[in-house]
Amino acid sequence: MTYVNAPIHDLLIRIKNAYMARKTSVESVPFSNFKVKILDLLKQYGFIQNFEIKEEEKKKYINITLKKVVNPVDDVPNIKFFSKPSRPWYVSYKNITLVAGGKGIGIISTNQWLMPTHVAKQKKLWGELIAEIY
Repeated sequence: MTYVNAPIHDLLIRIKNAYMARKTSVESVPFSNFKVKILDLLKQYGFIQNFEIKEEEKKKYINITLKKVVNPVDDVPNIKFFSKPSRPWYVSYKNITLVAGGKGIGIISTNQWLMPTHVAKQKKLWGELIAEIY
């Protein structure tokens, strides 16, 4: 078992690396509710196909099913990280911009839980900008 300093970074990089290797799944990702909420957003906006939670020997894991890569230029997601465990990146709703001209999503942690940046801008919420995926 390895210790990961930035579990959200680890999750998103695992997904990107699996897409780059043309894999159809990412298995045995350690479980957390925060990761499940991020995966809900990725599924809702079409970056992954599905995910399921498995329990083995009293430990929970997440198995992620990815979309098939047809065109690597368009299908492999780009990820830009903002917040890190040592340096949170807070933004006001006034400073939120479109991600890749509206083709991607930004993930922001607000006082109303995780949401895409365009929804936070509509609700006039500020929070910690986790990453942008496009």
